[in-house]
Amino acid sequence: MFNKWNISFLFVTLFAIFSLANVSAVGNQSIDASHIAPFSPSELDVVKQYLFNNITTEERVIVKEDNGHIIRSIPGAVLASPTNHGQAFNQDYQFHWTRDAAITMREIIYLYSHASITEKQRLKPYLLNYINFERKAQSQISRPGEQTLGQPKYNIDGTIWEGDWGRPQNDGPALRAIAMTAIANLFLQEGEEKYVRDVLIDMITTDLDYVVSQWRNTNFDLWEEVNDQDQFFNKMVQRKGLIDGSVFLRQMGDRQRADNYRMTAKQISDSLEKHWNDGRGYFTETVNQQYFKGGGMNTAIILGVLHGDIGDPEDPFAVNNERVMNTIYFIRNAFSGLYLININNRLSPPMVGRYPNDVYDGDQNHYGNPWILITNALAQYYYTLANVYLGLGKIAVTKGNMLFFQQIDPRLGDKEEIILQASNPGKFYSIINSLVTEGDKALETVKRYSICYTNFSCLHFAEQIDRTSGSQTSAKDLTWGYASLLTAMQARYMLQR
Repeated sequence: MFNKWNISFLFVTLFAIFSLANVSAVGNQSIDASHIAPFSPSELDVVKQYLFNNITTEERVIVKEDNGHIIRSIPGAVLASPTNHGQAFNQDYQFHWTRDAAITMREIIYLYSHASITEKQRLKPYLLNYINFERKAQSQISRPGEQTLGQPKYNIDGTIWEGDWGRPQNDGPALRAIAMTAIANLFLQEGEEKYVRDVLIDMITTDLDYVVSQWRNTNFDLWEEVNDQDQFFNKMVQRKGLIDGSVFLRQMGDRQRADNYRMTAKQISDSLEKHWNDGRGYFTETVNQQYFKGGGMNTAIILGVLHGDIGDPEDPFAVNNERVMNTIYFIRNAFSGLYLININNRLSPPMVGRYPNDVYDGDQNHYGNPWILITNALAQYYYTLANVYLGLGKIAVTKGNMLFFQQIDPRLGDKEEIILQASNPGKFYSIINSLVTEGDKALETVKRYSICYTNFSCLHFAEQIDRTSGSQTSAKDLTWGYASLLTAMQARYMLQR
């Protein structure tokens, strides 16, 4: 059983080098080492502990009451948050959202893939429990007119939650397939081909066959509000799921499915072009409802780019694509003057919410607030972009992304297009360091709003930060929020390689 001591022991080696204070030089230049990492290794251990606290095991059991029924968790349920109905909050987040769970488990998969043999033995039950939970969820029977794979969330015992909600949500199967494919590849490396063939292939193809059949159809967006045929985030993760699955299945000998998945991914790529609004200069979340609930400008674009990243810098939706960069510019501008806490902190990137005209505050529909997980994602975007440029060894400053560069540092904007080479490092590393600094500032702002509980545990984060007071609001200890913080810091760690 995990506790705070062996969690710390498990990961302290992995994250001991997160600080950029000891970054070695690249050539005769280096990433600026003067800025201390926003979170120390010991603080990241605390954050990881909170994440693991929200995943049920045989020892960590959650029992809840729902409409007169007692529900007891099975191992592998990833709670969106431990928050349930209470005096100050009327929502119940003690559910296993397919989306949130897959994103959280990708963090666990990362930790597993970088662990020692002994550490893997401690982590592997989390992977197996997740597989077993999702296997049960996939096998449930939905009510007439609904499809099980499009269900957004499940009870913590693996049964379908059948209350009123936005259905279907077709990003979940894609994200689950991405996670399961990553697990399958790790297990193959460990010689567990039989388990992969007996269990994981069927789970992966069940989800991806669903994606192939349903990606063109109407479904709800990431924020569970807008029903539309075209959702940028959904398409991005569906495309990645199909590409990952195609590579995996070709390796496993299923060439027909692999080719079909690859062909469908190409169709989705073509469809994603519809989301570019040339008149506005940014990608829109939906195509047909751009004036409704963030259907135009929406931070789901940031999340779609990050979670749908296929690892190709030439991809038209990669982090370094000038249209993506321009979208980040406009999103950041929109939120800079929207919240009082951003107006009072103009020297740092803004905390960002779901979309500018959002009214959901986590409990009521009064006014929207900044979200921890999205602000973490903005930091991750800056770190990831720096990583891509370091890998390419060059930075192209173009008319299409010049506003982006001027936004992170007005001194970086040129009046003409220019290619900056790492071999001529002066301005190249000036931009790299500015990107790292922007990410650091975003996470430092997040950290500033962390709170301590009465049991003296600190670094807790809720879903949202009140736009005026800066107090935490909505669900406590949001699991995806902790996963997004760890993922952002891992992107920062990659800068040292």
